[in-house]
Amino acid sequence: MKNKKNVLFMILLLLVGFAVVATGIVTDATWIQRLDALGNQVFRLDISREASELILNMTHVGSIRTLAITALAIGAFLLLHKKFIGFLWFGFSMATIGGLTPSILKIAFARPRPTDGLMSRGGYSFPSGHTMGTLALYGLIIILAVVYLEKSWQKHLLIIASLSIILLVSWSRIHLGVHFFTDIIGSLLLGISLLLSAWVILMALRQKFGKS
Repeated sequence: MKNKKNVLFMILLLLVGFAVVATGIVTDATWIQRLDALGNQVFRLDISREASELILNMTHVGSIRTLAITALAIGAFLLLHKKFIGFLWFGFSMATIGGLTPSILKIAFARPRPTDGLMSRGGYSFPSGHTMGTLALYGLIIILAVVYLEKSWQKHLLIIASLSIILLVSWSRIHLGVHFFTDIIGSLLLGISLLLSAWVILMALRQKFGKS
C-alpha cells in the first residue's frame, strides 16, 4: 500500500477524534449539547408526513436484516469469483465493524436515546448501530471495488452509490430523532478509522497470500 504511514496517521487522528467525542458525551459537556442542538436545527427538517415516511423507509437500509442480506450476497459473489481472502476478510470485517463493535460500545456508554423523535426505539444511542453497520457494509464495498474492479466507471459508480447510502442513512437517524448528532459524528469517526485499518489488513493479506 502506498503512503501507509499517512493512512496510519489518519487512523490515529480519527480515533483521537472519536475519543474526544466519547469523552464529551460521558461528561455531558456543553459543547456536545450545543452540537446536538445544532444538528437538530440543521437535520431535523420540518417536512411533510409523506416525506418523513419516505425517510423512515430509507433508514431501514441500515437495519440488521437488510445489512445481513446484502452482506451475504456480497460474500456469495466473492466466493463465486474465488476471492477467498477477500471473502474471509469481508466477513470478519463486517462482523467486527458493523456488529460487534457498536453492540459492545452501546452497552459501555449506555447513552439514552432522544425522547422527542418521530419514532421510538429501545436500547442505547451511542454509537449509532445503523450508521456503523451501513458504513461498514458500504465502506467495505468501496474497498472491494477499489481493489478488485478494473473498470474505472464501475469503481466510481459503486463509490458514489455507497457514499450516498451511508450519508442518507446517517442523516435519517437524526431526522427521525432516534439519535443525536454527536452519535453520528462519533460513529463515523470510529467507523472510518476501522475501515482504514481493514484496508491495511487486506493489502497485507494480499501481499502475503496472493491476490485472490
